[in-house]
Amino acid sequence: MLRIASRARPGRRPRPRLLPTLALLLLDLAASGSLGLGGGGGGPAHGASPGQEAPVIQTSYGKLRGTRVNLVNEILGPVNQYLGVPYAAAPVGERRFQPPEPPASWQQTRNATRFAPVCPQNVQGVLLEVMLPVWFTSNAEVVASHLLEQSEDCLFLNVYVPTEDDIRDEGPRPVMMYIHGGSYMEGTGNLFDGSVLASYGNVIVVTLNYRLGVLGFLSMNDPAAKGNYGLLDQIQALRWISENIIHFGGDPLRVTVFGSGAGASCVNLLTLSHHSEGNRWSNSSKGTKSSPTSCSLTQTKTKTKKKTDGKKLRG
Repeated sequence: MLRIASRARPGRRPRPRLLPTLALLLLDLAASGSLGLGGGGGGPAHGASPGQEAPVIQTSYGKLRGTRVNLVNEILGPVNQYLGVPYAAAPVGERRFQPPEPPASWQQTRNATRFAPVCPQNVQGVLLEVMLPVWFTSNAEVVASHLLEQSEDCLFLNVYVPTEDDIRDEGPRPVMMYIHGGSYMEGTGNLFDGSVLASYGNVIVVTLNYRLGVLGFLSMNDPAAKGNYGLLDQIQALRWISENIIHFGGDPLRVTVFGSGAGASCVNLLTLSHHSEGNRWSNSSKGTKSSPTSCSLTQTKTKTKKKTDGKKLRG
């Protein structure tokens, strides 16, 4: 995991750590529906009660209206969900194969009650069968319902905010940003409902989309196509959190980044990037940055047709 360094708060007891393994388990169970939070395609996410609105949040770019969700489990308090929040400008046209830019501001209150489109990807490939988790493949129909709406304009994130105060910590809440896996080619943050983790751990959970495949990681060894745009998207999301999470009641100085699969590798790769300098991030995960999953091993075969110079080939 990647953590932005925190400052101690005088006069308060340290908050118990939410173990990374438990955090991943809660996300996986929510995604698979094992916690009774049946999934759906466009949102609102997993079990929202109709007609309930979350408080309107004023961000640096405009106002957001979310949804308050009552979780099925009676020991967990309600969670405010803000879905499909833009953290970068649409990477289309001249912005394609370019580092992300901040999003444009909006004047009216933005309706953040539905998931935004996911980044372009092929959901019929062999990776779905041999490289993704069992719960992923065994719930293929649920997964597919989240991947139907695709667009290059996909740089959005989802924010899950607990509503019940924790007597152990009265200040701004810690923040956990989850990076999804999928071999850098598939997946979306929309699949992982952060509501249970947010309510159970009294933390603000952020999930996100980032560019995948060719659009996210193509590198031509040329200044015009340097690659790693998906990683730059993740850094831009962290910048957005640093600027805006305080408006949701979060602490920009207590941000932990964690992930699974390729997302776990991204966490370590982010610490190696010079773009991370000056952000006071520390790496608390085990080394996966040099694992095979950190590199694209797809082999491309090129066939050339032999010229015959107009001569007829004879057997």
